[in-house]
Amino acid sequence: MTPREVVEQLPDLFQPEVAGKTKLTVQLELTGDGGGLWWVAIAGGQCTVGAGSAAKPDLTLTVDAADYVRIRCGELDPAAATMNGRMRVEGGYGRAVRFAKLFRPARW
Repeated sequence: MTPREVVEQLPDLFQPEVAGKTKLTVQLELTGDGGGLWWVAIAGGQCTVGAGSAAKPDLTLTVDAADYVRIRCGELDPAAATMNGRMRVEGGYGRAVRFAKLFRPARW
């Protein structure tokens, strides 16, 4: 899976019953091979994604594109990636944990 494919599948993996009334805009800054900028918006029990920069993200995650694919596939723990410096979180660790729990793991 490419990083783009992983991000584009997030709406299908989204769990609205877990999200409840969560309102959150996340900027994904994926570095390295296949990287780029994507945004993820959670609001009204729905998840939408797009390429580019978010106007006012609540949370920014900066991580190597290959590591993000591994995180979404359940092969790399996001907390471990943050603690060992592989992922940088801006906007609050609590928001990052909440964001991670809103999606089922990708299975490819």
